[in-house]
Amino acid sequence: MGTKYAKLMCLHREDSTNKSPVVFVHGFPDSPGMFAAYYALEEREQPWLKGRSIYCYAFPNRHDNPDFPPLWQLAKGVMAREFDQAMNELSLQSPTGKLIFLSHDWGATHTWRWARKQKNPPIEKLVAFSVGSSFRYDIFEHGLNAFTWLYGLWFCAPYYLPFLRKTVSWSIVNGAGYRSDTAAGLWKDTYHYWDRPRLLLTILPQVFFGLFYQPEYLDFSFPVLYMRSPKDRIASTAAFERLVRSRPDCRFVLYAEYNHWFPEQNSDVVLPEVRTFLGDNRE
Repeated sequence: MGTKYAKLMCLHREDSTNKSPVVFVHGFPDSPGMFAAYYALEEREQPWLKGRSIYCYAFPNRHDNPDFPPLWQLAKGVMAREFDQAMNELSLQSPTGKLIFLSHDWGATHTWRWARKQKNPPIEKLVAFSVGSSFRYDIFEHGLNAFTWLYGLWFCAPYYLPFLRKTVSWSIVNGAGYRSDTAAGLWKDTYHYWDRPRLLLTILPQVFFGLFYQPEYLDFSFPVLYMRSPKDRIASTAAFERLVRSRPDCRFVLYAEYNHWFPEQNSDVVLPEVRTFLGDNRE
């Protein structure tokens, strides 16, 4: 089930089970290691994880999969195709035909996109960190914050202006609050922004003129635990958050005191929410 650039890694295979597998999908600029506390050996005895196969989807990253795609492949959507193929195949292998996702940032973006493309998404439950169901660069809802997506031009700078590599890495750690012991190489994980100049052809018309909009993705049937920090508001919409709050099978959590990387940096606070939402009392 391997892919050319991304990797689907099996951390634990449960052969005699009737439970859906759990899939961890990391974001930017992380690796599957960001979920280490979630799939630790002692955590696997918790009801939500016990008796399940466990997978991690690793986008190219500097930690454990430094196979970065070239710009022309990014522009052709190779990351989306690889993710879709891997999840389609994994869901077919699932004993229930469904998957349980814990997805952060870019990983959540791909998970929502994959779900939206299907009439009946094979998702049992989704824990979405930071990113809601629809990207809408909406100046009427987000105001001037709609233009904060221009940060992508800064993150693409290491490709076009290599002398800015250290500065870009420094800004992510010191300006945005990302923690990394390998900050010097962090710029490498900005690769998925490197085609951002091309995307401006669609992003800016959305902001200025409301072109290229898709309707919000609000008719998903699977339960969702959505958790975000204040800075993640631009990756969400009011309608999505109202829906999550209103559905008895969903839950919304706002961590007002944390930054974008709260799933890793504050796992001791987040994990109780995950256990409650994904808890499985069947024995």
